[in-house]
Order: sequence, then structure tokens, then C-alpha cells
Amino acid sequence: MKAVIIEDEVNAQEVLTNLLKLINDKIKIVGIAENVSDAIKIINKEQPAIIFLDIHIKQGTGFDVLKNITDFKGKIIFTTAHENYAIKAFKFSAFDYLLKPINPKSLAKVIDKAVQEIDREAKYDEMLEVIKHNKTKTEDPKIILKTLNNQFIISISQIIRCESEGAYTKFCMVDKELLTSKNLKYYDEILSEHKFIRTHQSHLINSKHLLRINTKGFAEMKDKSQIPISARKKASVNKQLNSL
Repeated sequence: MKAVIIEDEVNAQEVLTNLLKLINDKIKIVGIAENVSDAIKIINKEQPAIIFLDIHIKQGTGFDVLKNITDFKGKIIFTTAHENYAIKAFKFSAFDYLLKPINPKSLAKVIDKAVQEIDREAKYDEMLEVIKHNKTKTEDPKIILKTLNNQFIISISQIIRCESEGAYTKFCMVDKELLTSKNLKYYDEILSEHKFIRTHQSHLINSKHLLRINTKGFAEMKDKSQIPISARKKASVNKQLNSL
């Protein structure tokens, strides 16, 4: 997560740099500038996730910097000794405002809030990319699978089968397994249009990974699993297989 410090006092630059290293190792300082023109160049070049911006700098103010940067979508955190600039700062869509001397606890809170919001926005952008991909490249659609701690973008072609685990769903793929935080019915509604077949109340299979229906009436899959076909689903399964 790239960050830029715009500050004309060397001591303040060093203090903020050292505090950031201690508070969050996700943040990488990619540039420090002490005047308006250098600040504009660094920000436009690096497009950092976070700018720490002093109000009073050489050649002008932090507001002069903001008026001249292009397509910046990151978070602006003002750092200044003058509280009376707060209202103007937020008119420039500042994410937050820190008074000097910077309190480490206040900085930690602001950083935590910024990182969480940036992560949320990144995940949202990721989902938008999946949607765009599915609209333009239907030969290899993808799905977002959310576990308790992470989310993954998976090619549907890599999914062999899905198995109900109560309120969760286990995805068995070519190279791994994931336990997702939604039930099988949710995924059945999404995947049925991609040649997935519900063979049983607890099972959903990808027909592209089906080897055969054996003499015992089980669906044999490429991962060597044998998936039951319930009596209630048998006619529906045969109909779907005949239409492939």
C-alpha cells in the first residue's frame, strides 16, 4: 500500500516515517516532497493509496497541491499544527485530519480506518472486474468465493463439485478445496446456468468433470469421488445430461 509524505520539516518527515513503520508494515513510503511542484510530480507518478499532506509547505500550501493532481483516488490525511484549517481540508475531500505533534494512537486509528476502507474498495473493484470479465469472456466465466477470512476469484471451469456443509458449502476444485460462507442453494442458483447439476440435496456437480454414471447410480467425477443421485433428482439429472 503506497504512501507519500508531503512535509517541509525534516524532523516531521522522520517522525511520521518512523511511526508508520511501527504502526503498519503494509504501508510503503514511496516518496517524500517538501514543496508544491515536487509533491504534484510524485503524486501523479506514484498514485499512492494514502497522502500525508501538511498544510504549510514550500511554494504554497497543501491545497495548491490538491488543485493540481490528476485522477487521484486515494486517501488524503492532512497533518498540520493549525486546527482552523480543518473545515477547508474536508472541503477537499480529506479522509482525516491529524494535528501536530502527531499522537501515535491517533495516527494508528486513522491508519487502521484508511486501510480497512482501501481494502473494501479493492475488493469491490475486484468484483466489478469479475462482472466485466463474465460479460465479455463467457468462455471462461469466474465466480467470487468468500470464506470466513478471505475471498477468491475462481474460474468456474476449475470447480469439480460442491457439497453442502450445513449453512456452508465446500467447493472441490482441480487444485484445492474451499469452505465458503453461503449455503448450497445460493450457489445452485448461480451455477445452474453453467452446466452444473444438482444430483442430491447435498451435492452439486459440474457436468464438465463428470466421467460416467456407474451401475450403482452414482456420478463418478474426475477427482475420483462418487456422488449420490437421489431418487427424487434422478429424472431431472437424466434430462439435463441428455440435453448437454
